Amino acid sequence: MYRAAGLVALLALSVHAVLEDSSNTAFQLGANATIGLPVSANYRREIRTCTTTCNYDEQLYRVCNGKNKKTCGYWESVKTKKKVASGKTTYNKNKKALIIKNMKESDFGKYMTGNKKTSRYVEQIVSFGK
Repeated sequence: MYRAAGLVALLALSVHAVLEDSSNTAFQLGANATIGLPVSANYRREIRTCTTTCNYDEQLYRVCNGKNKKTCGYWESVKTKKKVASGKTTYNKNKKALIIKNMKESDFGKYMTGNKKTSRYVEQIVSFGK
């Protein structure tokens, strides 16, 4: 039942991504992700969690600049202002990409620049069987 709900959620996210005409990338759980996004002081992501009902959570990531050591380098829920479990996230200026090492279940969703002008969908590759 939960697997079917997960597949339906994945299908809905895929259809939504195609309709919005933004780039899609897919990674496996535990992989290192390189998400091409322009330089920004902060980034946002919308994470969809589905158990019995589906909820969206918007999260904020502030890039460290030397002046914001206490509030940078982690994903924070916009709603609760608490840190969110995530793979180690950094921004590579040379590659112009957000880098997430060891992708977790909570890392898949829609990634955006802080002003929400540019977005990328990051989907999980699901393999059935060996």
